[in-house]
Amino acid sequence: MVQLRIPNLVPTLPGIPALLVLLVASTSASHLQAQAPGTLDGLVREAESGEPIPGAEVILGDGEWVGATTADGRFQISALPQDTYRFRVEALGYRPEEGVVEISAEGARIEVSLARQPLLGSEVVATGTPLRGVAPYQPGQAFDAEELTIRAGNSFGEMLDGEPGLALRSFGPAAGRPVIRGLDGDRVAVLEGGLRMGDMSETAHDHAVAMEPLLAERVEVVRGPASLLYGSSALGGVVNLLRRDIPTEWSRGISGTAATQGATVNRLAAAVASAVYGFEHWAGSAHASLRDGRDFRAPGTPNGVLESTHSRLVTGGAGIGWESGNLRGGGAFDLHDHVYGVPEELDDPDEEVEIRSARRRVSGLVDWRRPGSFIENVDLRVAGARFLQREVERERQDDASIEEEIEHEFERHTVDVTITAAHGPAGIFSGGALGASILASDLTARGAEEFHPDGRSLSVGVFAFEQAPLTEWLSVQAGLRLEHGRTEARENAFFPDFSARREATTVSGAIGLSARPRDGMEVGGQFARAHRTPLLEQLYSEGPHLGAGRFEVGEPALRNELGHGFDLFTRFGGVRAHGEVALFYNRIDDYVFPRRTGEVHEGTGLPVVEWSATEAAFAGGEVAFEALLSSALHVRVTGDYVRAGERLGDREPLPFIPPARASLTARYDPGSWWIEGRGRLAAEQRRVPTTQEPTDGYALLDLQAGVRLGGDGSHMMTFRIDNLLDTVYRDHLSRVDERRFPMPGRNITAVYHWTF
Repeated sequence: MVQLRIPNLVPTLPGIPALLVLLVASTSASHLQAQAPGTLDGLVREAESGEPIPGAEVILGDGEWVGATTADGRFQISALPQDTYRFRVEALGYRPEEGVVEISAEGARIEVSLARQPLLGSEVVATGTPLRGVAPYQPGQAFDAEELTIRAGNSFGEMLDGEPGLALRSFGPAAGRPVIRGLDGDRVAVLEGGLRMGDMSETAHDHAVAMEPLLAERVEVVRGPASLLYGSSALGGVVNLLRRDIPTEWSRGISGTAATQGATVNRLAAAVASAVYGFEHWAGSAHASLRDGRDFRAPGTPNGVLESTHSRLVTGGAGIGWESGNLRGGGAFDLHDHVYGVPEELDDPDEEVEIRSARRRVSGLVDWRRPGSFIENVDLRVAGARFLQREVERERQDDASIEEEIEHEFERHTVDVTITAAHGPAGIFSGGALGASILASDLTARGAEEFHPDGRSLSVGVFAFEQAPLTEWLSVQAGLRLEHGRTEARENAFFPDFSARREATTVSGAIGLSARPRDGMEVGGQFARAHRTPLLEQLYSEGPHLGAGRFEVGEPALRNELGHGFDLFTRFGGVRAHGEVALFYNRIDDYVFPRRTGEVHEGTGLPVVEWSATEAAFAGGEVAFEALLSSALHVRVTGDYVRAGERLGDREPLPFIPPARASLTARYDPGSWWIEGRGRLAAEQRRVPTTQEPTDGYALLDLQAGVRLGGDGSHMMTFRIDNLLDTVYRDHLSRVDERRFPMPGRNITAVYHWTF
């Protein structure tokens, strides 16, 4: 075996406390120097009783948190330039309110009344439509900074797992990615600020999402296939991760967050910090994070630990934003270095597989707004990324030294550009948007045992989206996307004299209706048609994929997937209760999936997997209901179910489809503190193909408590115990083979979060 010296991409963690102390000290000193040209005072009350609401968030502009109410419902925000601001007031269990306020040298004062809307932790969002503030006619969720802090985990898949329609594809704690309604991979678009992240998490289950979980300030999820803004391939839906790397709204002086996280199940230690310093017409931002976790404890394994599940991560970046009249923009740079193990079963116990990745990403934004004109907004976003990933086989020698060999090395360059122009009322339409996008990538593969050729892809699309009211209570949304895509494969050392090319022009579209027959009730439905082009790996693989633990065989004759999806949903709610029920059906022609042959490759000892296609159907539904039993006690019930299989032949079930699930959550939250208990149930999954093992059902109990300190809630501490009873179980979507119980045991997580 060739011995290679590979530099560790991630430093160790002793400097975390010193880094935070220096950052906090410097930001606090800068904050004291900021002058306040204007002050906003206010009072937030409950609409029904007139009682003050503590812990309500007051947001200026497009999402910058700038204040929170104290125990008497009052707040004060200083250091505001004299200007006119849009404000938004949010509080857990209440319907948000928006308005406009003008700040003068004498300051300003507002009073806001919030009506009860007990929907815990989520709301319908606008990620599925290019129109600002307009919800898509399909189910969706949003999670703000506080909710994400409460959910803090090792990956975004872990943090979203258990929400209606959302599950976790896991391969150890680092490589967790969201699954929506049983659909995985690039059928679920995981985005950063509305653009492709430039990583390779969609290509295989051993690849991780390239973002530190604690740095996200908001996550938006749209379930269903009609997100035309992000390309035609999002058959399952969209997960959009948002953070303030490019400042778009700011106040003078310093603002930001800092957080630390610890967990017992893998001896995790993590720290993050981000800050924005604002001037009159421009602002600068910076962020950094460090994270280190060891192999996680898994009861039921031979030694109680799932080996090779360690993870080390460091990120950092900076950005700048500016504004001049109706024009604003900015740019940002981000680095992300990640080293983690994958728990693959190897014949030699002294061997392990480690993945080392490094991403460098630049992004830019130009936004022109002119409210009241026909073209109200033009938004240009661009991102470019270089992503390098090495899959390394590490072998311990008799003298305790480690020999390393790079089995696979991927280098991927990605460019994503989207421009959208939104217009106001025109004829029968109340609003709409036109746009265009370009997505290009170039992939080079190297290593000792590469399994596919090099390749490049290019996709160019144009889209239109319109909304029209039909009556006072009925409206329609419709979108159309025309896209031309090209995929080219070219030779490398393992595929000499190889060349292949395929291209196609596709038409995708969606139409939806929304009806509000009475106050507190909405009924909607949407029909969508979408395409997906098979990945390079699915077309032309022929070799061992060590990180994924399989010998992959591609199929060049695979056709583009064509999906037709239908969603029906109803949302209902009053002062003390709120709920949502959704049903869906997706019919996907030429659905591509890895089919296990049952054979073992003689040379490598890896199971053989062939990429094949079938005619597939997915059907199911989700339900979420929350009731406010008192002014502080919330009870929430959720459930979801997916049934997926082949439509022809013997109608065999598809692999890795989540079982039916349900949860019951009770939270007592008077404002300054909270306590919560949650029970989770998963049914057994016996509908599996003949080459996959079924899994038993299980029940888990979680507890949580937290406190908001500092009067304005700027300091928050949370404590969470997952799997309180240390239950031994296996999740059906875990990709860890030949281990009977690969899921984490009891885990205590503590998070401290400071907003300044």
